[in-house]
Amino acid sequence: MTRSLHRYVTMHLAPDPDADPYTVRATCGTCVERSPAPDPQRTISQQYEQAMQWCNDHAATDHPDGRHLRFVSTATVHWRVTPSEDIGPEAP
Repeated sequence: MTRSLHRYVTMHLAPDPDADPYTVRATCGTCVERSPAPDPQRTISQQYEQAMQWCNDHAATDHPDGRHLRFVSTATVHWRVTPSEDIGPEAP
């Protein structure tokens, strides 16, 4: 029989200070082309507006296979967990 000792460590979840706080991109559902990377200085609302404008521009483009009218929006938020005490080395 193997015995293990377990203990709980408090973890703190917060925005990752080493990454952009958020990014909003759009992807065409037909050709999977993506909107350009947003300016990290823009607010999340401004990034959504930029992605929506790209969708409108992409839909207005004359594609050989017809109009591309379906899109997916993705908002990414970067987080970091900080343990309240040392629990071992961080993975690379």
